Amino acid sequence: MNNMVKNVMYILNSSTMGGAAYSLLDMLKEIIKYVNPTVIMPVATEAKPVFEALNIHCYEVDFAADYVKIGEVTAEKQETDYKQSYEAALQLLPIIEKEKIQLIHINSSTSYFGAIAALIAKIPYIYHIRELMEEQFGCEFINTRIKQELYARADEIIAISEYVRQKYYEKYSVNAKKIYDGIDIQKYKLKLNTGKEFKNIFLAAAAISYGKGQLDAVHAAEILLQKGYSDIKLVIVGSGGGYSWALNKYIKIKGLEKNIKILPFQSDLSELHRQTSYALTCSQHEALGRVTIEAMLGGNIVIGADSGGTTEIIGRDESRGFLYELHNSAALADAMVKAMRCPDEMKRQMMFEAQEYAEKTFENSGYCREILKVYDDVISSFRGKADKIFLDELKEKYELIANKKAQKKQNDNSRSMKAETAFSLSVKWLEIKQNGHSLSEYFKGHGFESVAIYGMASLGCRLYDELENSGIKVKHLLDQKPGDMARIMKFDSISRGKITADVIVVTVAASERKIVEEIKAYGYGNVVGLSDILNELSIAECTLDVKNFLSLNAE
Repeated sequence: MNNMVKNVMYILNSSTMGGAAYSLLDMLKEIIKYVNPTVIMPVATEAKPVFEALNIHCYEVDFAADYVKIGEVTAEKQETDYKQSYEAALQLLPIIEKEKIQLIHINSSTSYFGAIAALIAKIPYIYHIRELMEEQFGCEFINTRIKQELYARADEIIAISEYVRQKYYEKYSVNAKKIYDGIDIQKYKLKLNTGKEFKNIFLAAAAISYGKGQLDAVHAAEILLQKGYSDIKLVIVGSGGGYSWALNKYIKIKGLEKNIKILPFQSDLSELHRQTSYALTCSQHEALGRVTIEAMLGGNIVIGADSGGTTEIIGRDESRGFLYELHNSAALADAMVKAMRCPDEMKRQMMFEAQEYAEKTFENSGYCREILKVYDDVISSFRGKADKIFLDELKEKYELIANKKAQKKQNDNSRSMKAETAFSLSVKWLEIKQNGHSLSEYFKGHGFESVAIYGMASLGCRLYDELENSGIKVKHLLDQKPGDMARIMKFDSISRGKITADVIVVTVAASERKIVEEIKAYGYGNVVGLSDILNELSIAECTLDVKNFLSLNAE
């Protein structure tokens, strides 16, 4: 290995401290003697102070992730994405010159501006592929053709598992190099107890979404409870917005609160690994599965979906854990029973073997040696690229859509207006609550006993929560794009005659009036916006205050 310190630029695509960010952080801690790192990250990211604590140069650059849900790619999105990415690449050029960057390491597949900057600056670049957009997240790249061109020109592509390596060969005909991520072993490794008592407590830690499979875990626990396993407990850890809210509602509706608990995201799961005996990885097509590795190091018996990198880590011989069929809750329940019934001595042996495997396979110093060798090979063999024609095409494409700036500004203003409208309603709602009133008073005052909520984003969820146990029944949920919430909660159609609630409440702040009129056009008489309700309650409250004030003065 060449011991000369290298100036390397890292593109951190995530605005949060997730798996990719922690992997990069762990790696830099190990190789800081051999590289002079410069980290590029999104504006206002929570990761910046974490990296700066290591005295790493950090620059915030305005860029966006280049993927959307499958089927949502449009020509407008392609143009906007490309314009943002090209402009972000131009922002890198003075930083590359200032920091004398020799190599750009793009830390995940979710952006390409670093590759464009490297081509312009005539320096090598590496792609580090950590995710499979379609299989894992149901997403696709916005500009796939450009991405393919940039993959083909990369000086090296690193895949974090054999599964990812094979998938990228099939999709893009690129020969990636498999290098398992390294992990700070001592941070996650717990001392194993040969006399450990196994309790029927299961941990499922991951960002809460359909693709991560928490609903499968809940259904499996529900099956086991119905079969008489009354002592099982399932602890779900993660954040997930509306989907997390819907999952909580399902647990409550089904009366599972005594056995299933959802906790917010936690960066350190050590204590939970101590308190639980089993760890579930229910993700679909996991690229690798950091939480599975951490669970092995933490002494949990792992149970994972037979899919992607999870299969690769756990193996099929049940020496390190158990597999079950992806998205099959009954099969997961069977695997959980199999694990619980497995003799303790066999589980202890499995626990030790899994920890030893994780420590040996994902040990950070070995991983870092491989990464540094890649740097040496790439930099020493780089001779520059004759890519003038391609670069001219990229520049011409940018110039053709540069006049979209005014449209982009208008779109940004529209998004800002939507946020301001929703915030204004939230403040008014809070004032009403602080004065001791509830929105249920509006419905009772008008003789409405049941409602339909149109728009199940934040305001819709909050309205549902407020009306729960108020005597006002939420009879229908309506939303044009409910997403994965529809896998848990029942959503109805606004088609004529289908909605039987006394009143339909529209909670889409920015389009409230338009949607109210559209629903009325279907023949529904009682349709109100959330702002109408809040305004009426505010006026009534103000009138009462004035009346009380005048009455007090009269005395």
